[in-house]
Amino acid sequence: MKQLRTFGDERELAFCAYCGGDAGTRDHSPSRVFLDEPYPENLPVVPACRQCNTSFSADEEYVACLLSAVLAGTTDPSAIDRGKIRRILTDKPALRARIDAARFERNGSIVFEPEQNRVHAVFTKLAQGHALFELHSPCSEPPDSIRITPLLAMSPEECHEFENPPMASLLPEVGSRSLQRLLTEGGLVGHPWLEVQAGRYRFHASIEDGVSVRVVIHEHLAGHVQWWE
Repeated sequence: MKQLRTFGDERELAFCAYCGGDAGTRDHSPSRVFLDEPYPENLPVVPACRQCNTSFSADEEYVACLLSAVLAGTTDPSAIDRGKIRRILTDKPALRARIDAARFERNGSIVFEPEQNRVHAVFTKLAQGHALFELHSPCSEPPDSIRITPLLAMSPEECHEFENPPMASLLPEVGSRSLQRLLTEGGLVGHPWLEVQAGRYRFHASIEDGVSVRVVIHEHLAGHVQWWE
């Protein structure tokens, strides 16, 4: 992911990307719990107030552990491929037990029933960070639409639509990173997907009748968050 300096209105960067309050800290977007070491250089960061910077940690940890458990079919740390998640599940037995309690068998397959409110909160937070970082568009209000589903659960048509967003009818803010990428990398094919870490995290942010952010975590869980005009 090529790093660019934003030339958008700097006044927007004085406020928290998540609640719109005064920002006193900075937050990684995405959180490093979704990435593996060594981390990519110059990870995106956005302004955040101290409360928001800490209040999402438990939910992000839950989603990261849940996703690894889903991919492994178990919460057994020895079966998890990510060292970071193995350590969390080992050090936090209550979290492991909570995820394991949502594990059951359906038609011969292992299924986990996620806590949807926590998953939605994390994807909303991720989209808010990407909207400000890439589009220079603060989105502190709740989104108008949020859809989260595994890529494998999509039909071929749904997957194609998700992976190939339509060309935006409006350009992002002048000076934003998104506009710079569009002019230098996107051209006629539109806004490119941005890979934060191969196989772990990528996202796409554009203006589609409002702010539209798509996120894929571990090439498994896909989310589309929108704020309409």
